[in-house]
Amino acid sequence: MNKSKRSLALAGVAALLLSAPLAHAGGPIALCANGEPYLWANGGANIPFNPDLGDLGPLTNAQAVAAVQAAFDVWAAVGTSTVSYTNAGSLPVDVDITNFVPYYDAPAPDGVSAIVFDDTGGIFDLLYGPGSGVLGFAGPEWGDGATCTITEGLSFLNGPSFDDLTAAMDVMVHEFGHYTNLAHTVVNGQIYLGSVGGDDTGPTPFSPYPAPADPLAEEVVETMYPFYYGPGIGTQTLHRDDIATVSALYPTPDFPTTTGTISGAILAANGVTKLTGVNVIARNEADPFQDAVSAISSDYTEDFAQSNPLAGTYTLFGLTPGASYRVYVDYLLAGGFSTPPASLPGPEEYASGSAESNNQTTADPPAQFALISPGAADVNVIFNSPRPGDPLPVGEDGSFELPLPFPFTLCEQTFNSVFVNANGNLTFGAASTDYTESASELLNGPPRIAAWWDDLSPFNLATGAAQGVVTFAETSDDFTVFFRDVPEYPNAGANSFSIKLSRDGRASKGANIHVTYEGMTAVDGVAGVSCGNKVTAGNEAPTDLSTQLSTILELARSPGIYEAFTASNPNDLAGALVRYNSKASYSDRWAGSNNTQHTATVISLPFSSANPKLYTEIDPAGADVDFYRIQASAGDAVVAEIVSSSLDTVMVLLDVYGNIIAQDDDGGAGALSRIATFVPSTGKYYLGVSTYPDTDFTGDGEGSGRYVLNVTTADRITLTLSDDGSQEVGIPFDFPYQGQNWSTVFVNANGNLSFGLGNTDFSESVAELLSGPPRIAALWDDLSPQEGEVYVEADATSLTVHYVDVPQYLTGDSNSFSITLSSDGGVAIDYGDVAALDGVVAVTEGDGATNGGETDLSAGAPLAAEGTTHELFTGAADPFDLANSTLNFVP
Repeated sequence: MNKSKRSLALAGVAALLLSAPLAHAGGPIALCANGEPYLWANGGANIPFNPDLGDLGPLTNAQAVAAVQAAFDVWAAVGTSTVSYTNAGSLPVDVDITNFVPYYDAPAPDGVSAIVFDDTGGIFDLLYGPGSGVLGFAGPEWGDGATCTITEGLSFLNGPSFDDLTAAMDVMVHEFGHYTNLAHTVVNGQIYLGSVGGDDTGPTPFSPYPAPADPLAEEVVETMYPFYYGPGIGTQTLHRDDIATVSALYPTPDFPTTTGTISGAILAANGVTKLTGVNVIARNEADPFQDAVSAISSDYTEDFAQSNPLAGTYTLFGLTPGASYRVYVDYLLAGGFSTPPASLPGPEEYASGSAESNNQTTADPPAQFALISPGAADVNVIFNSPRPGDPLPVGEDGSFELPLPFPFTLCEQTFNSVFVNANGNLTFGAASTDYTESASELLNGPPRIAAWWDDLSPFNLATGAAQGVVTFAETSDDFTVFFRDVPEYPNAGANSFSIKLSRDGRASKGANIHVTYEGMTAVDGVAGVSCGNKVTAGNEAPTDLSTQLSTILELARSPGIYEAFTASNPNDLAGALVRYNSKASYSDRWAGSNNTQHTATVISLPFSSANPKLYTEIDPAGADVDFYRIQASAGDAVVAEIVSSSLDTVMVLLDVYGNIIAQDDDGGAGALSRIATFVPSTGKYYLGVSTYPDTDFTGDGEGSGRYVLNVTTADRITLTLSDDGSQEVGIPFDFPYQGQNWSTVFVNANGNLSFGLGNTDFSESVAELLSGPPRIAALWDDLSPQEGEVYVEADATSLTVHYVDVPQYLTGDSNSFSITLSSDGGVAIDYGDVAALDGVVAVTEGDGATNGGETDLSAGAPLAAEGTTHELFTGAADPFDLANSTLNFVP
C-alpha cells in the first residue's frame, strides 16, 4: 500500500473540515484487492500508536496523550467490533514545522505510527494555507499487500484549532476512525449543512420525517461526517452508522448474527449500467435518525468497470433485525470522497421493491417506496429518466446526464450519453457546472458543444422556481436539446437556442452538429465545439462564426472551433444556424514508429507540436512512448517542456549511449514535465516522452491523449522556482566537490545549491547545514524567487547560477548574488546589493559534518572549497556584511 495524502478543498460551508485526506464514504479508505480492504492485524486488536513529545494547542503533552488514548477507547468500546489500541511509546522528537517531513512523507516504513501534535499550527498553515479550517488528517500509512495488513498508521492534529479538551477529543475520535481505516459517511450530517443548503430527510424534495430540531441534544450527527459543527455535536458519540462500519471491518463473531444487511446495485435508467459514487441511505421507519446507515455504490472496489461484479453495488450493515427501512439514493452535497461522487442521472428516489423501474414504461415516481427488512438482497435502484419534452432538472449551474439514442462520435471519441449543462452547453464523458466561460476552459476541459456557454439561470435559487425551460427530443437518427427563454443569472433577459446531434451516416450535408439560435439577449459568452483536452493543443485560434454560416465547420481542420463574445465583440448569432462536422482523426503518424531511441523522430529546433500537422500523442494507454532526436552543441541549454496536456507526463534526455542527461516528472505546470539542462558535448541527443509511472520509458504509462511539446536551445536556463522549491540542472562537465564528481546540481529557492538531492528548508541553521546534503550556500535564508529571477548560464568549464532581485519572504526587499562552479572544483560567490540581514553562507560536505566553528568570511583569508566553512548571520546584532564582495573557495 502506498502512502497517499490528498487535500480536500471546499468553500462556503458553515462547518470546519475534520479531515484533509480524501476518503471513501461508507466503507474503508484503503483497499488491497477487489472487495478486500486493508485491515490492522489480529482483528484490530492492540493497534499501535506513537504520540508526539510536544504540546497540542491548549493541551499539555500529558493532556494530549491522555486525550489520544481516550479517543481511541471510544472506538474500542464498540461491543460488536474487535478493535483495541495501545500506546507503543512516544516519538523520539517533538515534531514541528522544522522536522515534520520524515513523518508526513516517509519514503519507507519507519517502525512508528505517528500521532503528530502540531502545537502552533505551522505545519497545517504550510500544507493547506493559513486559515484553511483543516482540523486534522489520519489514515493507514503503510501496509503489506501480500496479506492485506496495515502495518503503520499516521495522524496529524492542528492544535490551535482546538479551543479546549472537548474540541480536541471531538476531532481525535473522528480522525482515529480514519486511522482504523474507516472513511467518511453521510447520513444525517448534511441535513445541517448550513450555507450550502441543508439536505432533505428523504429523496429531495421529499422530507417524510421532521428533521431533529436539536442535533446536539439528540446526538444524530455521525462521527465520520466530513465536517465539524462544534463541540459536543455528536462527534465523540458514535452513531449507529459509525458502529456498523467499524463492526463490518472488524466484526465480533456475533455481529453477523445479531444484525442484518440490505444490499443491491445502483443502475442507470437503462436498468443495466452500474453506477459508481451514489450515496445510499436506509432509515428505520420507527427511528429514522438514530437507526440509519449509509453506503456508497462501489465503495469496496477501485475497479469501476462494468465487468466488475462489485461495481455499482452497495451493502448496508448493522441493521436491526425485523425492522422496516426506507432505502433511497441521496446526492452528496459536499465532502471528500475517493470513490468519485456521481452526478446523479435522475432525481433522488426511494427503492420501490418489485415496482422499481425507470418510470417510463412502468410508473415509479420518486416518492414511491417499499419498506424493506434486513436480509434483503438485490434491492436495486434504477434511476428514473425524463421523457422527451419533460423539463430537465439541471437546476442552477447543475447538469443532467441523458442516454443517447445512438452512439455519437466526436473526434474519434464515441459516447453513449451526454451531459446537459445548465449554462448553455453539452459535455461528453464528464459533467460541467462551470459558469465562468472562457476559451481556455473550452479547449482544456471535456469534449464540449457550447451553443451559448454563459452564466445562464434555468432555476431561480431565491424563488425556487424554474426560469425558461431546458428539454430534449429524440428519434432513432437525431437528438436535440432545447434551451427556451432561459435568462442570464440571476434573471436577466431570455435566450433560446438548440443543439441537434445526428447519427453517423444521417448527417445533413456532412454536418452532424446543428446549433440553431433564435431570440438572444445575452451579449457575452462562448460558442463553439471542442474535442476536449485529450485532443486540443489549448491554443487554437478563434473563428468569427457569423462569417462561416454558409459552410460546414470541420473539426478535422482544428480540434477547437469557437468564438468568445464580449462587450466589444457582442453576440451576432441571433437567428443563425451554425453547422459542424465532428468527424476528425488526429494521430502522430507523421512521427512514424518512434517508440525507442533507435527509431526516434528527427526534429529541428526550435520545435513545437502545437501545429496540428505535428500532432503528438501517447496512444494507446500503456503501450506507447515517443522519442525525438535533436542536435545540440556543448554548453547549450536544452529546454524541453510539455506545455499542454491532460496527461501526467514524464520526460528523459539521453545521450547517444543511452546515458541519462536529465529526467523529469512534474517540473512543468501541474502534472506536466519540463527539462532544462546543459549538455556536455556537441552531438545527438534523444528526448523521450511517456506518462507516469513509466519512468523507465518502456511505454507502460497510464492514460492516453495529446501533449504539446516545445523544445529549444538557449544560452541560459531561466528557472521557475516556487516558494521553497528546488530544481535540478545538468552540469556540462564533471564538477569535483567534497570528494565526488557531480553531473547535476539542485538550485534551491532559498539561496543555496545542493548535491544529490534538492532541499526545500527555509529555516536555516548551522545544525541543518551540517546534517543536510553537500551544499554551497550563498545566502541561505527564507527567500521568494518567484518574485525575482533565477537563471543559469554555462560553458564547457563553468556554470553560474544567478539570483537577481530576489526578496526575502513577505518583505519585498531585493537581494542579488551569483554562484559559479568551475570545472577544477573552484567555487566563486559574487554578491551585488543584499538587503537581508540574516542567513547562512557556507560550503560543506554535509552528511553529519563536524562543526569546526564559524569563519569571518569578510576578513579576506584564503577559503577552501573542501570541508566545511561557514558563517551564520543572525540579524541586526550580527548583520550580513558581504554585499558587493566576492568569495573564492579554491580546491
